[in-house]
Amino acid sequence: MTGFPARRLRRWLPWVVSLAISAGLLIYLLSAIDLRQLAATAAGIAPRPLLTFVVIFLVGVIARASRFWVLLGRTVPLSLLVGITLVRNLFVDLLPARLGELSYVYLVTTRARRPAEEGVATLGVAFLLDLVALSPLLLVALLVVGGGGAASTSVAIGVSVGIAAGGYAAIVMAPPTVRRVASRLAGPGASERRRGAASRIAALADSLERARRDGVLLPALALSIVVRVCKYGSSYFLVLAILTPLGYTAGELGAARVFLGNVAAEVAASLPIHGLGGFGTYEAAWSIALEELGYPREHAIISGVLAHTISQLFEYVLGGLALVWIMRPGRGGRAGAGAV
Repeated sequence: MTGFPARRLRRWLPWVVSLAISAGLLIYLLSAIDLRQLAATAAGIAPRPLLTFVVIFLVGVIARASRFWVLLGRTVPLSLLVGITLVRNLFVDLLPARLGELSYVYLVTTRARRPAEEGVATLGVAFLLDLVALSPLLLVALLVVGGGGAASTSVAIGVSVGIAAGGYAAIVMAPPTVRRVASRLAGPGASERRRGAASRIAALADSLERARRDGVLLPALALSIVVRVCKYGSSYFLVLAILTPLGYTAGELGAARVFLGNVAAEVAASLPIHGLGGFGTYEAAWSIALEELGYPREHAIISGVLAHTISQLFEYVLGGLALVWIMRPGRGGRAGAGAV
């Protein structure tokens, strides 16, 4: 009996810690601004850039789902993958260290009826392609913000090339590396359980190799660039909608600075320890980055709090509706090649 409360405590402890981090950081950030200005800014959000945010965001969802469709060999209906992508977005926002990505693998396996190895492989390749697609955007942003000096240019090029090269190298090296792991697990004297695990890992290596062999990486990379542009473009218009009441125009806002603030906030929200739903850690990283890039502190905090709240609520509503649609009785993945 004494172990039962301890098990329950261990189960709930991560959530309690996340809630404490969120509450602590948000209280600190909100104490640094005028809450009346926060409320007035929220009430005065500009509708036109807000609508642009919605449109670009939805285009990005379709592009992300299309990338999964291509990587899965067009064997799953695109409409189902759009729903799975919306659910994936929901859980990625809720869980730390991008554990929500596993919801994609689960739904591809259970609802689209594809092997789990394909789900893991396409998810891994998509992540690496995102890194490659991010590098040119990061290069441009660093050059713009850095002012074009020789040192800034060298750093920008080095960082961008390093990210792109690392992502490409990982795509190339993943199949043989995973296959070696499977071979070692299935070595002489291996138990039946280890041989079973080795078989699944070898199937994962085959799926990774097939993504390269079937010539889908180039179109998937093109879609990854569209995904990145839509992700950060929609965020830019959302921040523009929020800061328009404070006197900002599209020219004054600075797309490169908003992009870099987004990257910093994303990295913070992907850490193993972060606030519940990313709240607190996202806003803190966002406000620090934008303040360092020249925004007034109060405006940086207001834009971070409102942008994250609005985008999260939007994704929660869409993800929740998609989850109900996908999990409804009779929803199954009798996917055919080329199904849309």
